[in-house]
Order: sequence, then structure tokens, then C-alpha cells
Amino acid sequence: MILSYCYLKYSEFKIDDMEISREMSICIIESFKGLLNKITEGVGLMYRPTNDFLFKKTFATSGQEDVTKALIEAILGREFTEITLTNPYTIEAYQAKGRPESTEVDLLARDSKGGYVTIEMQVQRDPFFLERVHYYAGGVYRKNYGRKAEQIIPENRYSSLKQVYSINILDFPLFPKDDEEGIRTFIYRDRENGEALMDIKTYDGIELTFVSLTNYNISEDDRFKHWWRFFKMEAPLEDAPDIVLKAYAEVDEVNLTEEERKMADLAQKYQDDFEAAVGTARYEGREEGRLEGREEGRAEGALKKATAIILNMHHRGESIDKIADIVMESKEDVEKVIREEA
Repeated sequence: MILSYCYLKYSEFKIDDMEISREMSICIIESFKGLLNKITEGVGLMYRPTNDFLFKKTFATSGQEDVTKALIEAILGREFTEITLTNPYTIEAYQAKGRPESTEVDLLARDSKGGYVTIEMQVQRDPFFLERVHYYAGGVYRKNYGRKAEQIIPENRYSSLKQVYSINILDFPLFPKDDEEGIRTFIYRDRENGEALMDIKTYDGIELTFVSLTNYNISEDDRFKHWWRFFKMEAPLEDAPDIVLKAYAEVDEVNLTEEERKMADLAQKYQDDFEAAVGTARYEGREEGRLEGREEGRAEGALKKATAIILNMHHRGESIDKIADIVMESKEDVEKVIREEA
């Protein structure tokens, strides 16, 4: 029997009807820590927290606000009094969708001052990704517009707009210098002298934060180091906070129900199939162009590549707009390909 370190350390359990306290469970499990860490490092768990289903289960479920708050604070480097989920996950809602949702942020929350925090877990590089980030953040920023109960100045609808912190956790390098900075936050600045607009005039705006899981430089005094290891599914450090261990427990296969495993498998299969289709199409396009050695051959290979991606995404229920963004073609051309292959 393999014991789950993070589960036992966080929970109480029983042996032969004898209750074991949390403190005693910590003492017991300390004896197994070295062995368990070797198991975790050598074998790893079946799923990673970047799995669409498990990410929502861990951070977007009612009752998990303490975990979500800890992650947000570690990324943004600021304290929040309270975090409230505005689009909480339920397994029933996830099952009803039948596939990972691609038209909304993974997590939307509000802080005690009324501002919004969005978190998007992105494992694949999409064309126009930055445009999509702005679209999501802008949509959330407008969400509060005109709400009378939150207007600072009566009858001034713009006074109801609130701060938006857009967090994007990426499992691929987005910037050329990703290896220098693991967490980067962007705000409006003067083009000439770099002065931040919010330093000149106080206002509620939008901050875009990008977290790299591929090139993050871990420092000993950075509290995000524990979360970085969590998302990479590396063994927790000796000084890992209990709140991080609670997150490990949420994604541990041992603690998943049968239905949760099915949903995690579905999310992983969707991701694997999509990456395989894109990778194969790109390979075939390159090979076609290389073998033909002519512009005609390269054009035909590129066409096959685009067609394969379009049909794969269409069969999986993606919207025409999303497909057009991915293949960088017009909606009319995408619809034409689908009609011809029907």
C-alpha cells in the first residue's frame, strides 16, 4: 500500500477504528517522507495540475477559496483579505459540457474590495493568444459597468468599474526572455520615460500577469517556488506550507473518485489528441514541402496542415471563430473546408 504524503499530512484518518490526530499523522508520515519523495520523483502521478479538469477542481471549487487565495497571493505578491469564487466548478457542470471549455477563463474570483481576479491555465501555444488574454480581461473589466450598487459616484456608470488582475499560467515559453523572468506583470506605462499611469493618477485598471512553468527561475525566498513545484508535479519541499500540500492532495490520483478520474482522463485525451493533430499536420506539411522542393509542394503541404487542424477542431466542437484564430484563416474559408469535407 502506497500512502499519500500530502493527503495524510493534511487529513485525519483511522486505523482499526482508532482515531489518529493530524499531529500524529504528521509524525507517522515523516518516517515515510524520504521513501515517498523518491516514489513521487521517480514515478510521478498520472495527472498534472495543468489538466483542465484537475485545475478547476483544485482552484475553482466552493470550499477551496483558501487554496485559490494562497496561489493568487504567491503570484501577485500582495495580500488579499478575502477571495470569493464567482464561477465555482461542479463536476456535474463539467460532465454536462463533455469536454474542456475553451470560451471562458478557468477561474473568476472577486477580492474584498470588489476587484476581479481571473486565472487561465494554458498548456498550448495558440496564435493570437495575447489578443485573447486582452479580450477576456476586457470582458471582465466591463462586467461591473453600470451596476448602481457599486457606483462610487451616483449616475456615473464608469465609477462602478473595478480593478482586474488577469493571471495566465503558461506551460510554454511566451516571451523570448522567459528564462530571465518567471512571473511578469504588465501595466500601462509612458512610452518615453516608463512612468506607470497608475502612479500619476489613481484608477482601477487591468494588470496582465504571465507565469512561466517552463523557464521559471526558482529563488529560495520566493513563495511561488512551492506552487511551481506543484504544477510541475515535483515532490514538495520540506518547508512546503500546508495549503500547498492541500493542493497536492486534490490532484493525487489516490484521492480521486471514479467519476473524477474519468473527467481527468477526458480532459487529458482532448489535450493529447489536439496536440497530436497539430503536430502531425505540421510534420506532414513540412515533409510535403521538403519532398516536392517547390513552392507548389510547400503550399499544398500547408493546405493539408490547415485542413487537418480545422477538421479536428470542428469534430471536437470548437467554434468557427476559435478555429479561424488557430489556423489564421477567415471564417468563410474555415466554413468552406468544413462543407467540402462533410
